Amino acid sequence: MIHHKLSKAEIGRIRIFDTVMKTKSMSQTALALNVSHSSVYLAIKKLRLLYNDVLFIRDKSLLVPTEFAKRLHTESLAILKNQQEIQPAHVETDKHRFIFACAPHIAATVIPVTYLLMEQSILFPLEHMALPVSPEARIDLLLNNKADVIFDYEPIQHEDIFFKRLFKEDYAIVCRNDHPRLSNSISLKEFSYEKQAALGCSSSIDNLIDTENVFFASHYYLDLLAMVEVSDIICVIPLNIYLKLHASFDIKPLNYKFKLNVKKTSLYINYLKDPSRQKDKNDLLKKIEMMR
Repeated sequence: MIHHKLSKAEIGRIRIFDTVMKTKSMSQTALALNVSHSSVYLAIKKLRLLYNDVLFIRDKSLLVPTEFAKRLHTESLAILKNQQEIQPAHVETDKHRFIFACAPHIAATVIPVTYLLMEQSILFPLEHMALPVSPEARIDLLLNNKADVIFDYEPIQHEDIFFKRLFKEDYAIVCRNDHPRLSNSISLKEFSYEKQAALGCSSSIDNLIDTENVFFASHYYLDLLAMVEVSDIICVIPLNIYLKLHASFDIKPLNYKFKLNVKKTSLYINYLKDPSRQKDKNDLLKKIEMMR
């Protein structure tokens, strides 16, 4: 029935399934594991759909396992025990820190907000890690407990991963204060002729109307604005980044009335549907979902 290395989500479901087998009750399972009743219900529902079996039949106040459930229980516990025996000792270090993966330019927005959300009530240290290029590697980060959450401009599509749009970015066009051709505004025609600085990373937004105009690329907004400050190059950056950094550079925003060709402007939170996640981390993730 189970013939592969278990992900953290699958391990969580097996532990819930095991506890329901022992307690014969979803509510008692929730109390025993210190998780919500909905987490128990969803875990059992997932197993029912996965194996096309009801697993438990209600008899008065008890849940009686089917014959298939008994066989599944025996096999799943054996595989879980075997996997735990071969796991390295450091796999549980995630309990002591909150790890999030995202591109550097996104980190500038989410790190401060995450810190403020956790500062008063949670003692986890924050750790930022680079976001892998391939979708498969990003999924692996969450499924195998290498990161608690991923922030990106596109959601991760996987049945065991939850995603939610946090907010939509607004953008500013900036140039140096003494730009020889641009004063307070810029037209679409002017925009299409000016050389531009742009993000140059795998998870970047495409914020250019004419990509042939890209004269300088970087993974970091600090580098982009430093180049804008000493040249005639213009740059499109998220408004919140401009508001954070503009005082450190000799730059100005330009008014514009045309629509920027900006793609993937919504920031998404992605994290594992882990029914066994400790309560403090689960509470923090719910707070982050309210980020604006």
